[in-house]
Amino acid sequence: GFLGGSTNVSGGALNAVDDKRQKAQGIEDSVQKFYESTMKGGHNVGNPELVKYLTDNAYPTVEWMEKEGVVFRDKIGAATGSLGQRSHYGKKPAGYAYTSAFENKLKEFGDHVVVLTETPASKLIMDKSGRVIGVSGLHAGKQPVTVMAPSVILATGGFGANVKFRQEVNTGVWKEVTLDNRIGTTNINKAAQGDGLKLAKSAHADIIGLSDIQLHPNGTPGTGLMQDIATSGRNRLFINKNGDRFVSESAARDTLCKAIFKQPDGTYWLLMNKLRYPDENKPDRMGVTMKDMLALGRVKKADTLDEMAKLINVPADHLKAAVAEYNKAASNKGTKDKFGFVATNTDDAPMTEGPWYACLKVPTVHHTMGGVRIDTLARALDKDGKPVPGLYAAGEVTGGIHGANRLGGNAIADVFTFGRQAGASAAQQK
Repeated sequence: GFLGGSTNVSGGALNAVDDKRQKAQGIEDSVQKFYESTMKGGHNVGNPELVKYLTDNAYPTVEWMEKEGVVFRDKIGAATGSLGQRSHYGKKPAGYAYTSAFENKLKEFGDHVVVLTETPASKLIMDKSGRVIGVSGLHAGKQPVTVMAPSVILATGGFGANVKFRQEVNTGVWKEVTLDNRIGTTNINKAAQGDGLKLAKSAHADIIGLSDIQLHPNGTPGTGLMQDIATSGRNRLFINKNGDRFVSESAARDTLCKAIFKQPDGTYWLLMNKLRYPDENKPDRMGVTMKDMLALGRVKKADTLDEMAKLINVPADHLKAAVAEYNKAASNKGTKDKFGFVATNTDDAPMTEGPWYACLKVPTVHHTMGGVRIDTLARALDKDGKPVPGLYAAGEVTGGIHGANRLGGNAIADVFTFGRQAGASAAQQK
């Protein structure tokens, strides 16, 4: 019913090696490091050619987005599980910083571009040779719509909200976890059913890596959404119900979630302090103020750690020891603590002053890494690795880019880098 899909409600982190912004913060990085961390984070099963294309072209994509109207913040951050400090954020809140800019861009084309919401595609139209030449669907549940075209791009998102399907294909990283209704999702329900995969299969495109499902550690109990508190970045601790830290907060997302499932009740408290929220009336990256979050009742506030321990029902001595342990690592940059946390990020700092804030969190289905097999031109490929004529794909509907685990901040980089390429490739079809 609206533009933007799951990108619209994402955290908006976009990973790219950006010499100008990173060097201004004293961050040392390279495209090779970006490539290596993406391969390693994906358990080295991602397609090296696709990963190289992503990491080589992420910053040119940032430059292109700026020309199209996106305004980025100067400060580079580190999304949860990013394995590096190269996450860009828009000045507008979250993913809306991008979707709003492109929606405005569409309006510049006037009647040359027709946007149809509430129009699920039901069929790819193919000629006798197997070329995709159009698509048909149903608008508002009653009006048939058919569009004939030299090329079709699938950009239909993943299947994280399709509980039945995600359980059927869950034979990979999370095979020991039942991904039923008790595990929520951060995705928009209608935008994450996997319908694009059915369309692709009907055109004989190869579907790969469906068992590669990502959970995010920062879901809200009961819904799986992440909108109640800004969860990404640094200077926030994972505290279990015993008041202890139990994992390196900078670890990859699958490592974080596996550690959470081993904790009492499979939940934990995300603990922050004044360092993250110096002004309760100032909107964070998600466009929400701490004052609003406190009013909703999801976030607990205390002036001291002793008070916080009572609010979240953990031993005060454990909680204070956990914070002290983190502060020691944050004060000794480059020194690994017992969980493997290393404070090399320029934003890492000891957490000492109140007020303190805590929010109960659980793992949630966040991203599905499997999907349509593509090449670096965003062409959909069949089982023999040959292009399906006239069919292109980009974004979460595709597979092979992120391997078995996606780095935080790589999805937005993916959707716009390969989306840009899909558009360029498709436009060449006559």
